[in-house]
Amino acid sequence: MGIEEKGTGPGGIERRVGVGIHLKLFGFLLPLVILLIVSVTLMATEVTKSTLRRDLLQRGAAVSRVVALFAGHSMLSNDPLGLDRLVSETRASDPNIAFVAIRDTSDIVVAHDRVTERGKPYHPVPPLLPLGTFGDTRADEVVRDGRRLIEYTTPISFAGRRVGIASIGLSMEGLAAAQRSIQQRIYAAAAIILVAAFFGTLLLSSFITTPVKRLHQGVLSLANSETFQSVPVRSSDELGALTGNFNRMAETILAQKTALQKKALQLEEAYISMVRVIAASLDARDPYTMGHSTRVARMSCALGRRLGMDEEELSNVERAAIFHDLGKIQTPDDVLLKGERLSRAEEERMKNHPIDGSEILRMAPFLHRYIPVVRAHHEWYNGEGYPDGIKGDEIPLHAQLIALADAFDAMTTDRPYRHALSTEAAISEILRFRGTQFSPELADAFAKMMREMPPSDETMLKSMAL
Repeated sequence: MGIEEKGTGPGGIERRVGVGIHLKLFGFLLPLVILLIVSVTLMATEVTKSTLRRDLLQRGAAVSRVVALFAGHSMLSNDPLGLDRLVSETRASDPNIAFVAIRDTSDIVVAHDRVTERGKPYHPVPPLLPLGTFGDTRADEVVRDGRRLIEYTTPISFAGRRVGIASIGLSMEGLAAAQRSIQQRIYAAAAIILVAAFFGTLLLSSFITTPVKRLHQGVLSLANSETFQSVPVRSSDELGALTGNFNRMAETILAQKTALQKKALQLEEAYISMVRVIAASLDARDPYTMGHSTRVARMSCALGRRLGMDEEELSNVERAAIFHDLGKIQTPDDVLLKGERLSRAEEERMKNHPIDGSEILRMAPFLHRYIPVVRAHHEWYNGEGYPDGIKGDEIPLHAQLIALADAFDAMTTDRPYRHALSTEAAISEILRFRGTQFSPELADAFAKMMREMPPSDETMLKSMAL
């Protein structure tokens, strides 16, 4: 509020002495700019905290589900060494993991990263704060041994039978350190902007309206996670410095977002690597299919490359091929490893593996892109395949490539009840089913590729293992 004094100048003209327009603008706009900066700073800090916390919760839940999934078979097969190895490798994979425990249905610890806990009753602690559920995994904030942890509890089931419970404790110290680091960077950027805002608003004039609107729109786009574009710097004075510092703060926030995305990508690669290990373990259950998934992936990618797919699409083909038989982890050994032809009932049980594989991939959101391919890799071009009976172009292209490679590798691999076919005999079988089981165009392309493959490449293909 301006303070005015009345006086009379020469000639009796009344003059008013008071606060000038520049100070009025300064007094009005500086608090506004400070409010905007503080709001953006607080908003960015809370968004970053929320993102980091959500990432930690999802990461821990995914690790807990993978441990539970992998532990089921070892518990049923009474493989304590396998459980100990699983617990040890999981504990060593992330410094933020405080403990890993696997217990049976009687709450007796059968595997723990601390050997002294094995064979003892598991001692649950009351949760300080329930953090929610992720599928069948429950997350609670607890205090155990004087440390604040996020404890995940996942039931262990195998072939529809509950055999135990997996518990993982994730330390919150790493989360707190990451939050503090990001807060310090955001506050430093905000402090620079506040200094520039003080001097910038002091010199503002009639040019103030448009730049403030631009800054406001920049704040909104940043806060709403829209595609951010730097606010144009129209002058070289303090207002230009304010705008430039705002852009730098936005770049800092976006850089942190990029870093989080990169971490998420690394986490995705880690999960995919874990699923690869599971796929390799599945292949190793049957000596006749050792390396099957890798060979199928290699042939599928080779055919995709001939069809003009780029590297990103080929990577998706390769991963889907690695995962295509993942559902067989649910198939009992007496069916999967049977040394003779399967009965009708056993064939029907085996036909469930595309659905079982899809359900396993559904546990991790970033693996959902592979579900349609894994589910459809046994569909036939004429609609007589399984599990959904789709046909023609309804079948994903990647699934059609994998189906060709899968059939070829199965025919050229020895089985207990038959010898492997030669390459040419297998190609003839592929061509015999063109238009029924396989797309005519893809079957022709696959046959041409295999016939043109150098003998050295074919030998290497047959000897590959994951």
